[in-house]
Amino acid sequence: MTRRALAFLQSLLILLTAAGGSAARQQQQQPAAPPQRDEETARSEQEPVKIYTQEVKLPVVAYDNGERFDPTLEPDDVLVLEEGVPQRVRSARRLPANVLLVFDTGGQVTSVRGAELARAAALRLVSTLRPGDQVAVIQGGARASVAVLQDWTADASVVASVLQTKLLSGNRSRLSECLGLAASKVREHADGSAHVVVFTDGLESQTREKIQAAAINPEAARRLAASQATVHIFCFATLVKEFVKDRNKPFSVIFDTDFEMRRWFRDYARATEQRKEQLAALAREMGGRLLLPATAAEAAELADKLWRDIGAQYVVTYAPKLPLSPGGGPRRVEVSSRRLGLRLFSLRTSVVAPAE
Repeated sequence: MTRRALAFLQSLLILLTAAGGSAARQQQQQPAAPPQRDEETARSEQEPVKIYTQEVKLPVVAYDNGERFDPTLEPDDVLVLEEGVPQRVRSARRLPANVLLVFDTGGQVTSVRGAELARAAALRLVSTLRPGDQVAVIQGGARASVAVLQDWTADASVVASVLQTKLLSGNRSRLSECLGLAASKVREHADGSAHVVVFTDGLESQTREKIQAAAINPEAARRLAASQATVHIFCFATLVKEFVKDRNKPFSVIFDTDFEMRRWFRDYARATEQRKEQLAALAREMGGRLLLPATAAEAAELADKLWRDIGAQYVVTYAPKLPLSPGGGPRRVEVSSRRLGLRLFSLRTSVVAPAE
């Protein structure tokens, strides 16, 4: 091959290589065509993803083997079963207590004595407030309608003054109305450990001719349960029983020939016993206790025991694996300890959908 032909071939090869590189660069610079998306994919990207965040609060009291408060509780120490299914505990916190005192001292038989015992127990509770705890007061028995005697406050002296000067006895029970207002009042403090302490000695349905323990309004009870507050009830049924027993003795200082009134008091005592059973069921459902003092000393002693449990209480939270529905009814829950030397208990045996 001649020198001229070889030079021509080299020039042609250089031109072809340059053209190929330019074409490759142009292809790299061109934007890639967007992938085709079907309608279902586009729609799923436009719709926001809904995340289920329902939370259930359980009051859990923690003691060690020596019956002393355990300040070291962690979420992993708690086993929560909902209908037998283990739940993932999110938190275990010891929070300030929000205590709502509800007075329904409106029974015809023992209203004055019941109000005295209620005042003694309430003053004892208030005297043990810790920093950060708050109290509010509702009264129903002595008024035409239930009313807030004292709004939420951390000042124990203010509450004590209200209890000593404004707490009155009445002659009619308004328990269902009191529970309805209590549900609204508790929701004003969504944070914290919520407690409702009810003092009651009356029957809502009572006339000269008929005494009965009418059922507690289910809607009021449902709303209170949805507030996730713990409900404790001081019931003065023992006072009624003792009063009627003494009053209806066959022979007293004054011979009693009013058999109609004797029958009325017997019916009242019987209905009060039925009311006590209703209140016991309500307290169990709300995770609290039914307390039955007969004297001021017993009322103060029971108040001390109640406050001890409140002071040792944690708020344990979990998101149920199966969402709770407002119309789905209560679910059975159990709480136990995962750690040796730790004793846990919760009086709440069922949960319902939390209030919105």
